[in-house]
Amino acid sequence: MAKRVVAITGIIIMAGLYVMTFVFALCDLPNWQTLFGASLVATIGVPILIWIITWAIKKMENKGE
Repeated sequence: MAKRVVAITGIIIMAGLYVMTFVFALCDLPNWQTLFGASLVATIGVPILIWIITWAIKKMENKGE
């Protein structure tokens, strides 16, 4: 159940990141390069973080056996 919640949360965060990255690319903001770069880094970092969390949950579930 916890893995499912983490996965759904990750999907929502990733969808938001894609939308934000697209908006930052189109907007003419003074600091658009920083925002765009942060969105791209988060696009790589969030799936890695989700994988680490699900791996830790799996290890904690198997610890009782």
